[in-house]
Amino acid sequence: MTLNHNNKTSYMAYYPLKINDWIMCYNIDTDVAQESYTFIIYAEYLLFALFVFALVILLFTIYKVNNKHQKRLLEFARIDALTGIKNKETLQNEISTYLKNDSSQQLGALFMIDVDNFKTVNDLNGHVIGDEVLKNFGSILKESFTIEDIVGRAGGDEFIVFVKDIQEHGNAINKAQEICQKIRNIEIDNFKGTISCSIGIAFYPEHGTTFKDLYNLADQALYQTKNQGRNGYTCYTK
Repeated sequence: MTLNHNNKTSYMAYYPLKINDWIMCYNIDTDVAQESYTFIIYAEYLLFALFVFALVILLFTIYKVNNKHQKRLLEFARIDALTGIKNKETLQNEISTYLKNDSSQQLGALFMIDVDNFKTVNDLNGHVIGDEVLKNFGSILKESFTIEDIVGRAGGDEFIVFVKDIQEHGNAINKAQEICQKIRNIEIDNFKGTISCSIGIAFYPEHGTTFKDLYNLADQALYQTKNQGRNGYTCYTK
């Protein structure tokens, strides 16, 4: 039974004692009677809050993992799979972007580097050893230039390096000599023949202010090196 007295509500329960028609009865305030249910409601709120929190953590984790995966895929798309340095498209885009946005006009240098007689290297040693030669080239170039320089493989046995601040022409010559020496010192088990490289160098902005211009002029210098017997370098001159 529900009792209302002085604007206060209470519950009354009763049952017969079966003794002289006596009845046992008691009453309790509704607030007290519902305390146990209030605890259940609080537990439900807490459980719901924990569920929402766990869901937020899960969604955030999925976002982070997906974002990391996308960055890794993007990085793979920018890297030459064999050598681990930048691929041709990334090279051209990064160099072109730098040249377009550079306002300092500080002296830069574009190096074109080819493996000498690479077809002969493959014919004598096989393509597996040939790939090892290219990997060594990539490692040497990566170690020889700074993180600010743009280093990559343009394809086949052709590599390109753009140094943003070479400071003076003599530094480019010294760097070319260093690279040639390191290439000659490559050691690969069971390798037949010799390993060397040819280098062509064009300077920015002296010889050009676009990637295409510098590439073409460095390519001309490279072929001049090859015509002179390979295993060396040439700086483009007008």
